[in-house]
Amino acid sequence: MQRVTINVVLIVALAALLRPLTASGEFYQYEDENGSVNFTDDKSKIPKKFKKKQRIRDGGASDPNNSVMSVRIVKNQVLVPVTLAYRGKEVNATFLLDTGATNCTITPSLANRLNINPEDANKGLAQVVGGGVYVVGSTNLDYIVVGPNRKYDVTVSVILTGNNIDGLLGMNFLRDMRYHIDFASNTIRWGD
Repeated sequence: MQRVTINVVLIVALAALLRPLTASGEFYQYEDENGSVNFTDDKSKIPKKFKKKQRIRDGGASDPNNSVMSVRIVKNQVLVPVTLAYRGKEVNATFLLDTGATNCTITPSLANRLNINPEDANKGLAQVVGGGVYVVGSTNLDYIVVGPNRKYDVTVSVILTGNNIDGLLGMNFLRDMRYHIDFASNTIRWGD
């Protein structure tokens, strides 16, 4: 009888171990009145006044806290997914990682998607590769997020960049960041 009981216990334990684990990995992010970003896996724990600022995260490769992110590489150009915010409006875009650009840039169409009023932009001159000088508008975004990196109050210039990209990720964002681009796997590893 004891042997039968042990066998039953072993079979139940083995069945439990072999049963597929199901976990959604879904969690929620919201920003409080102090600008702190908070995470929870229980939607009911988000205070009512922050429900409109919540975002659902899947905890996978698109996780902003993941140090490795997928990128597109086209003819040695590294195209990275970014999230930008201006006066509370947040949009997703694709930027060219450009260590030769002093500042980040956005296209006029992206400025429109962010509801940036051209009258609110400061006018200035920008010199581009090849020596051309253009009159551009510049403004400060609330923040830019790339992978696990978030910078607040980032200056961007509004200028037409072409090549079906929404802007350039310049050194005013990339400065002081460590990253490694893996061309074989189309990824960037942020940090050391």
